[in-house]
Amino acid sequence: MKLYVKDLDTGEKVYLQQTAKDRDQLVKVLGSEKFKVQNKIYFVENVQAEIDSKTAPAMALGGVIGVLGGVPGVLIGGLIGGLLGNNSDEEDKLKVANFNRSRHVQKN
Repeated sequence: MKLYVKDLDTGEKVYLQQTAKDRDQLVKVLGSEKFKVQNKIYFVENVQAEIDSKTAPAMALGGVIGVLGGVPGVLIGGLIGGLLGNNSDEEDKLKVANFNRSRHVQKN
């Protein structure tokens, strides 16, 4: 899962280095409800999450490892890598949905 905010001027995604399971945890990680990215102020409610797809890289890695077993090894390695990557993507989708549904209640 990757966290980002949309640039206030361009609307382009600006990815955060921090990770968190929800917005409350993000406040703890950042130390505040508001933070600065590229000299612009954002609030944790501006942060969105998206999946960080791992299926294709896992398939490629499985295929490379499978090269040791020849053509059948490439096919089997790619299949196993694809299954592992797909499982990881499904978990990531759940994490993204949970983050994007989360709300941080501002404290006075």
